[in-house]
Amino acid sequence: MSEQQLSTAPKDHADAARIAQARGTRGFAPPAEPSLNVGVIGNCAYSALIDARGRAVWCCLPRFDGDPVFNALLHPGEDAGAWSIDIEDFAEAKQWYEPNTAVLRTQLFDSAGQGIEITDFAPRFYSRSRYFRPLMMVRRVRPIAGAPRIRVSLDPRFQWGGSAPVEVRAAATTSATSAPTSRCG
Repeated sequence: MSEQQLSTAPKDHADAARIAQARGTRGFAPPAEPSLNVGVIGNCAYSALIDARGRAVWCCLPRFDGDPVFNALLHPGEDAGAWSIDIEDFAEAKQWYEPNTAVLRTQLFDSAGQGIEITDFAPRFYSRSRYFRPLMMVRRVRPIAGAPRIRVSLDPRFQWGGSAPVEVRAAATTSATSAPTSRCG
């Protein structure tokens, strides 16, 4: 897949600054509209869809045919499940695959030209005469220009978005589990 830019992106950083000034606002942009312009990461045990702004918008765990943990692709809105990494005063995005790999790179820039790069992949490795495919998504964020402000939001959902997770804390870890369901009869 070749490098692509969002169709709503300004032509350059000066154009983005003019747009932000005309809006009279700074801050984090609302999520992009759902689109099938997504990148796929996976390791033969699971897969996830990453939109052009670097949000994980679809991922079923622990199996391909399971309940989606991230469902913003089909269920946008406040209660959508997604894992987003947003840049303040968003202006432009670029997304591509590293050649001959399933490693997806997304660059986000603000109107001042500051930027970050998000590297997404699902690890798969060979050891002890077999392939290991852990249920693990790696998302590496690094600055590439300036010191932009970012917001990381992890919002898993269960039961097709009908249930928010219950946070369980123990010693040094925090995990999210599905809320218990009651059954009558």
